Amino acid sequence: MNASQKTALLELARSAIESTFTGDEQSLIAQMRRLKGGLYEQQRGCFVTLRDVNDALRGCIGNLIGRGNVAQSVVALAREAAFSDHRFVALKPRELDHLIIEISLLTPLEPIDDYRLIEIGRDGVILTCGNRRAVFLPQVATEQGWDLSTMLTHLSMKAGLAPKAYTEAECRFEVFQAEVFSDDDHL
Repeated sequence: MNASQKTALLELARSAIESTFTGDEQSLIAQMRRLKGGLYEQQRGCFVTLRDVNDALRGCIGNLIGRGNVAQSVVALAREAAFSDHRFVALKPRELDHLIIEISLLTPLEPIDDYRLIEIGRDGVILTCGNRRAVFLPQVATEQGWDLSTMLTHLSMKAGLAPKAYTEAECRFEVFQAEVFSDDDHL
Protein backbone atom coordinates (compact mmCIF):
# COMPACT_ATOMS: atom_id res chain seq x y z
CA MET A 1 0.00 0.00 0.00
CA ASN A 2 1.43 3.36 -0.94
CA ALA A 3 1.26 6.64 1.00
CA SER A 4 -1.42 8.19 -1.24
CA GLN A 5 -3.72 5.18 -0.73
CA LYS A 6 -3.25 5.40 3.03
CA THR A 7 -3.95 9.13 3.00
CA ALA A 8 -7.05 8.62 0.85
CA LEU A 9 -8.47 6.04 3.27
CA LEU A 10 -7.75 8.23 6.31
CA GLU A 11 -9.44 11.19 4.62
CA LEU A 12 -12.38 8.93 3.73
CA ALA A 13 -12.76 7.85 7.37
CA ARG A 14 -12.70 11.47 8.56
CA SER A 15 -15.20 12.51 5.88
CA ALA A 16 -17.54 9.68 6.92
CA ILE A 17 -17.58 10.95 10.50
CA GLU A 18 -17.86 14.59 9.47
CA SER A 19 -20.72 13.91 7.05
CA THR A 20 -22.66 12.33 9.90
CA PHE A 21 -22.52 15.68 11.69
CA THR A 22 -23.20 17.84 8.61
CA GLY A 23 -25.60 15.58 6.72
CA ASP A 24 -23.58 16.19 3.53
CA GLU A 25 -23.54 12.71 2.00
CA GLN A 26 -22.92 13.98 -1.55
CA SER A 27 -19.28 14.92 -1.01
CA LEU A 28 -18.67 11.57 0.72
CA ILE A 29 -20.26 9.70 -2.18
CA ALA A 30 -18.15 11.66 -4.66
CA GLN A 31 -15.03 10.88 -2.65
CA MET A 32 -15.89 7.16 -2.64
CA ARG A 33 -16.44 7.19 -6.41
CA ARG A 34 -12.86 8.40 -6.90
CA LEU A 35 -11.52 5.40 -4.96
CA LYS A 36 -11.98 2.71 -7.58
CA GLY A 37 -10.05 -0.42 -8.41
CA GLY A 38 -7.25 -2.33 -6.73
CA LEU A 39 -6.96 -2.02 -2.98
CA TYR A 40 -10.17 -0.01 -2.59
CA GLU A 41 -12.31 -2.83 -3.99
CA GLN A 42 -10.65 -5.70 -2.14
CA GLN A 43 -12.57 -7.48 0.58
CA ARG A 44 -10.34 -7.43 3.66
CA GLY A 45 -10.78 -7.41 7.39
CA CYS A 46 -10.48 -3.86 8.67
CA PHE A 47 -10.52 -1.96 11.95
CA VAL A 48 -10.89 1.77 12.53
CA THR A 49 -9.50 3.06 15.82
CA LEU A 50 -10.10 6.56 17.14
CA ARG A 51 -7.90 8.29 19.72
CA ASP A 52 -8.09 11.70 21.32
CA VAL A 53 -5.23 14.21 21.55
CA ASN A 54 -3.98 12.52 24.73
CA ASP A 55 -3.75 9.20 22.83
CA ALA A 56 -6.66 7.76 24.82
CA LEU A 57 -8.90 5.30 23.03
CA ARG A 58 -12.10 6.97 21.83
CA GLY A 59 -13.57 4.12 19.78
CA CYS A 60 -12.54 1.00 17.89
CA ILE A 61 -14.72 -1.14 15.66
CA GLY A 62 -13.77 -3.65 13.02
CA ASN A 63 -14.40 -6.80 11.08
CA LEU A 64 -12.00 -9.73 11.03
CA ILE A 65 -13.04 -10.69 7.52
CA GLY A 66 -14.09 -8.42 4.68
CA ARG A 67 -17.73 -7.38 4.51
CA GLY A 68 -17.88 -5.23 1.43
CA ASN A 69 -14.91 -3.55 -0.16
CA VAL A 70 -12.22 -1.65 1.75
CA ALA A 71 -13.64 1.80 0.94
CA GLN A 72 -17.15 0.80 2.11
CA SER A 73 -15.72 -0.83 5.23
CA VAL A 74 -13.72 2.25 6.18
CA VAL A 75 -16.82 4.46 5.92
CA ALA A 76 -19.03 2.11 7.93
CA LEU A 77 -16.43 1.31 10.59
CA ALA A 78 -15.37 4.94 11.07
CA ARG A 79 -18.97 5.84 11.78
CA GLU A 80 -19.47 2.88 14.10
CA ALA A 81 -16.27 3.67 16.02
CA ALA A 82 -17.35 7.30 16.40
CA PHE A 83 -20.99 6.77 17.28
CA SER A 84 -21.71 3.14 18.19
CA ASP A 85 -18.83 1.78 20.28
CA HIS A 86 -20.77 0.88 23.44
CA ARG A 87 -17.74 1.65 25.63
CA PHE A 88 -17.88 5.37 24.84
CA VAL A 89 -20.38 8.18 24.43
CA ALA A 90 -20.92 9.26 20.83
CA LEU A 91 -18.32 11.60 19.39
CA LYS A 92 -19.14 15.31 19.52
CA PRO A 93 -18.50 17.69 16.58
CA ARG A 94 -15.92 19.66 18.58
CA GLU A 95 -13.78 16.50 18.95
CA LEU A 96 -13.34 15.93 15.21
CA ASP A 97 -10.53 18.46 14.67
CA HIS A 98 -8.39 16.76 17.32
CA LEU A 99 -9.28 13.17 16.54
CA ILE A 100 -6.52 10.76 15.50
CA ILE A 101 -7.76 8.07 13.13
CA GLU A 102 -5.94 4.76 12.73
CA ILE A 103 -6.83 2.11 10.15
CA SER A 104 -5.72 -1.52 10.29
CA LEU A 105 -6.13 -3.58 7.11
CA LEU A 106 -5.90 -7.28 7.89
CA THR A 107 -4.54 -10.32 6.12
CA PRO A 108 -6.70 -13.47 6.01
CA LEU A 109 -7.01 -15.42 9.26
CA GLU A 110 -4.78 -18.46 9.71
CA PRO A 111 -5.35 -21.16 12.36
CA ILE A 112 -2.30 -22.19 14.38
CA ASP A 113 -1.83 -25.32 16.48
CA ASP A 114 0.43 -23.88 19.16
CA TYR A 115 0.02 -20.47 20.79
CA ARG A 116 3.79 -20.35 21.33
CA LEU A 117 4.11 -19.69 17.57
CA ILE A 118 2.48 -16.28 17.98
CA GLU A 119 4.94 -13.46 17.33
CA ILE A 120 4.35 -10.32 19.39
CA GLY A 121 4.24 -7.20 17.23
CA ARG A 122 3.60 -9.15 14.04
CA ASP A 123 0.53 -11.25 14.76
CA GLY A 124 -2.95 -10.25 15.72
CA VAL A 125 -4.59 -13.05 17.68
CA ILE A 126 -8.07 -14.50 17.97
CA LEU A 127 -8.70 -16.81 20.92
CA THR A 128 -11.76 -19.06 20.75
CA CYS A 129 -12.68 -21.32 23.63
CA GLY A 130 -16.15 -22.84 23.61
CA ASN A 131 -18.56 -20.00 22.89
CA ARG A 132 -16.11 -17.34 24.11
CA ARG A 133 -13.98 -15.33 21.71
CA ALA A 134 -11.66 -12.33 21.89
CA VAL A 135 -9.23 -10.58 19.57
CA PHE A 136 -6.25 -8.26 19.83
CA LEU A 137 -4.82 -6.41 16.85
CA PRO A 138 -1.06 -6.91 16.30
CA GLN A 139 -0.17 -3.50 17.75
CA VAL A 140 -1.97 -4.00 21.09
CA ALA A 141 0.68 -6.12 22.82
CA THR A 142 3.49 -3.87 21.62
CA GLU A 143 1.68 -0.69 22.71
CA GLN A 144 1.05 -2.20 26.15
CA GLY A 145 4.58 -3.60 26.52
CA TRP A 146 3.27 -7.14 26.94
CA ASP A 147 5.16 -10.37 26.37
CA LEU A 148 3.35 -13.40 24.94
CA SER A 149 2.04 -14.85 28.20
CA THR A 150 0.85 -11.44 29.43
CA MET A 151 -0.92 -10.76 26.14
CA LEU A 152 -2.61 -14.18 26.19
CA THR A 153 -3.64 -13.68 29.82
CA HIS A 154 -5.33 -10.38 28.89
CA LEU A 155 -6.88 -11.99 25.81
CA SER A 156 -8.32 -14.79 27.95
CA MET A 157 -9.82 -12.29 30.38
CA LYS A 158 -11.19 -10.19 27.51
CA ALA A 159 -13.02 -13.34 26.36
CA GLY A 160 -14.49 -13.71 29.86
CA LEU A 161 -12.27 -16.67 30.70
CA ALA A 162 -9.85 -17.41 33.53
CA PRO A 163 -6.45 -15.70 33.08
CA LYS A 164 -4.62 -18.90 32.09
CA ALA A 165 -7.47 -20.38 30.03
CA TYR A 166 -5.34 -19.99 26.90
CA THR A 167 -3.31 -23.02 28.04
CA GLU A 168 -6.37 -25.30 27.93
CA ALA A 169 -6.51 -27.85 25.07
CA GLU A 170 -9.96 -26.73 23.90
CA CYS A 171 -8.77 -23.19 23.15
CA ARG A 172 -8.09 -22.46 19.50
CA PHE A 173 -6.02 -19.68 17.99
CA GLU A 174 -6.02 -17.84 14.70
CA VAL A 175 -3.48 -15.21 13.70
CA PHE A 176 -3.39 -12.43 11.14
CA GLN A 177 -1.18 -9.51 10.29
CA ALA A 178 -2.22 -5.91 9.71
CA GLU A 179 -1.01 -2.92 7.82
CA VAL A 180 -1.55 -0.12 10.33
CA PHE A 181 -1.46 3.58 9.54
CA SER A 182 -2.81 6.74 11.14
CA ASP A 183 -3.20 10.48 10.80
CA ASP A 184 -0.03 10.87 12.85
CA ASP A 185 1.91 9.08 10.11
CA HIS A 186 0.36 10.32 6.88
CA LEU A 187 -1.38 13.68 7.09
